Amino acid sequence: MKKYNSKYFMTAGIAFFCCLSFFHSIAQTSPADNKIAQTITFHPIPKGPDLVGVFQGRPPCPLVSQWKLPVDKDCEKVKTELILYRDPANARPTTYKISFVGAGKVIQQPGGSYRGQTLTGKWSIIKGIPSNPMAMVYSLETGQPGAYFYLLKADDNVLFILDANKAFRAGNEDFSYTLNRVELVAGKK
Repeated sequence: MKKYNSKYFMTAGIAFFCCLSFFHSIAQTSPADNKIAQTITFHPIPKGPDLVGVFQGRPPCPLVSQWKLPVDKDCEKVKTELILYRDPANARPTTYKISFVGAGKVIQQPGGSYRGQTLTGKWSIIKGIPSNPMAMVYSLETGQPGAYFYLLKADDNVLFILDANKAFRAGNEDFSYTLNRVELVAGKK
């Protein structure tokens, strides 16, 4: 039986881990592949230097209780769209517009009805959540005294909906507390 020296095993081990790392990196999705989703809209598309972005998601219905909006008893998710604006001169937050489909006033249309409501207000940027004092948090005034709707900026394209204590909400395979940046595209009627 031949004796192998430690240099052989070290070289073989390094080669093995390099190959493993190479194949693992091929399997990863590169950031360039992560494109902003396009969403069709029949409403005017916000544009201009004051626009921060348009974010959409479908969080669970109990979330709208922070906004004091009614929902149907069988409601599971609320389609949510958030549009953030800033002062183009200094980039400071100014106003927001948040729209809910599945919560709010009953809207009659040909063939039926649905719940929907759009709210506007002011927003600001604050620092800190319990697990990260340096985290960037968007604080939206809800119109209720002392009540705010908190969003953690994960990156330029993802916002996590926090609870009233600025802590993460637990989602699952059916429910997400995330709003993702979208590009609005004009629909054809």
